[in-house]
Amino acid sequence: MKRKIVFFMANLIGGGAERVTVNIIKQLDKNRFDIFLVMVSREGIFLKEIPTYVKIINLNAKKTLFSIFKFRKIIQNIQPDIIYSTMTHTSIAQYLALLGIKDKPFIVLRNATSPKLLAQEGRHKRSWKFLFKRAYKTADRVLAQTPEMKNELIEYYGLSPKRVDIFINPLNEDEINNKINNVQNPFNQDKINVVAAGRLTYAKAFDVLLDAFALVIKKDKNFVLHIIGRDDGERELLLKKQKELNLEKNVNFLGFQSNPYRFFYFSDLFVLSSRREGLPNALLENLYLKKPVVSTRCIPFISTLIENGRNGFLTDIEDSKELASKILDFKKLQNLGFTQKYQPTNSNRYFQELREEYA
Repeated sequence: MKRKIVFFMANLIGGGAERVTVNIIKQLDKNRFDIFLVMVSREGIFLKEIPTYVKIINLNAKKTLFSIFKFRKIIQNIQPDIIYSTMTHTSIAQYLALLGIKDKPFIVLRNATSPKLLAQEGRHKRSWKFLFKRAYKTADRVLAQTPEMKNELIEYYGLSPKRVDIFINPLNEDEINNKINNVQNPFNQDKINVVAAGRLTYAKAFDVLLDAFALVIKKDKNFVLHIIGRDDGERELLLKKQKELNLEKNVNFLGFQSNPYRFFYFSDLFVLSSRREGLPNALLENLYLKKPVVSTRCIPFISTLIENGRNGFLTDIEDSKELASKILDFKKLQNLGFTQKYQPTNSNRYFQELREEYA
């Protein structure tokens, strides 16, 4: 008998959490699961990647918290075995929607970012913190992207270690391979093409990367930086900085790309300049493609993914000089790809085991 699993998302506009959710959905065995995608608003660039056998339900609400009663009715109609959520507002909404329902489904909440950093930055009001903590406390499983994140969830939210699983972001290897097959090189091959990827937001520290690249160009004008990602409030500031640093000829803002893998595949180097991350998908994808990587130590787990000086270089956060130095030295890297310590989570196996546990 198939188990019903509901993925509750605000939208699929395009971000790391959305990408991971789409990858999970694609990996699930349709012969074992009836898959429902419930969306606050049916919109987003990843919609076209959802398999046709997935049942998409549009709540058509302006805000996630306005969708609570509609979502409650959906839950009562579908009677799912498992509900998955990954964003703060959707996790709170599903918690409120389930209040008073007697036969609750198995709740899986994926944690998207560091609880420690959220606390330090004071990003949530007290009421939101309370509701978020309640949502996590009542979840059957909370998914941590790294071992360090698991420890933070236990410390900051008082969760039982038995209810927190380490769930390393899955890679859709078939999709990556298909999207680099028979595609043209988008770059000028006479240049050294460096790629960075992520939403244009403060957390990604593209401002620091531009400072570093200005130092790189002083040493070697053959380097060109290509930044992939949609604007999330920083584009105008970054364009202004690009102009101030005279980088118009050496830095390109490519916006969102439906096939970022061809840029990764044909690049000479991938750079992650982030101030903070959950677990960066683009970094995992470039390691899979055996690309040289320069990354900040934005999360402790980066040191597990990258063995400094072998498959990549590590730098301190916001250190533009060190970042520039490592970019210039990238050809010294050998033994590219993942270290032996790392293995992405098999989503189908994980949810199948949950299915059996719930049964």
